[in-house]
Amino acid sequence: MKRLEFHITYICNHACIFCSEDDRMQKYHDSPLTEIQVRTILVDRAKKGYNHVNFTGGEPSLFPNFLKLLAFAKKLGYKIYVGTNGTLFANEDFAQKALECIDELSFSIHWFDQQSCEQQTGHKKHFDIFTKKVVPNIVKYQQGNFFFSNIVLDAHNFMDWKKIINFIKDSWYPIRQALISNIAPEWLAEHNFWKLAFDVYEFQKTIPEIVEYCDTHNIILRFFGLPTCILWETYQDYANDMHWEERHTIERFTNSQGNIVLQDIYSPDNSRKRTFVEKCEWCQWREKPCTGVFKKYLDYFEF
Repeated sequence: MKRLEFHITYICNHACIFCSEDDRMQKYHDSPLTEIQVRTILVDRAKKGYNHVNFTGGEPSLFPNFLKLLAFAKKLGYKIYVGTNGTLFANEDFAQKALECIDELSFSIHWFDQQSCEQQTGHKKHFDIFTKKVVPNIVKYQQGNFFFSNIVLDAHNFMDWKKIINFIKDSWYPIRQALISNIAPEWLAEHNFWKLAFDVYEFQKTIPEIVEYCDTHNIILRFFGLPTCILWETYQDYANDMHWEERHTIERFTNSQGNIVLQDIYSPDNSRKRTFVEKCEWCQWREKPCTGVFKKYLDYFEF
């Protein structure tokens, strides 16, 4: 699989407290990619053997003519992954047409009720939209799609993991895989890291129960942003780093001349501002699959 990660929008209809794209959305909100730009890059990369595309943002579904873009990418032979807050799937026609093209769909769900949803997303109506419109449309129009959920944990919700997964399961969203993500200290999340970060050793105590719970309910489980040693040897295969595949990321960038351009970033791993500390020197998991601990974490916790 030759993977492409494509930031096609720099707008979003949510205001998540841990957003890692907040700064780029502010910078490039008024410099949107055109449909021609995106299509041209997709064609070029398809000719070079790329066959998997992750449409991301911002909120990718807000890209103009998003449904036509999905159909275009599908005709080029791409396997399509979309990570979304899911709001537009409340529209029945949109959901039906999108699910005809999307192979892998990941909803961001970091909450379990109205209050926690508003706290995490900044959106007062999303809980009702998701439960009353989005999920029914997904259930009605699914056609062999593979459904994920990205569950970002922070200081407010990291002990509520069971409530979140129970909500997802009980909502009838047909989840197949859960990615439990530690907050990555990038942009807004970095600015608020002092009040969002949690002690990974405290979270470590819950890992055996999380693994057992997901295994019991036939949910594939991955952990992002945790040093592999936190998972112990027993659960190291649940580390997302273990399953990471190299990819190229296309995103907006301001060059040294001050021009806003597109850049191609090669990502051989998913380290994202992580580092190794002294105790890592003799660790059996150093570098493969582990990429260390977030540097910012060390400002507030011992590791």
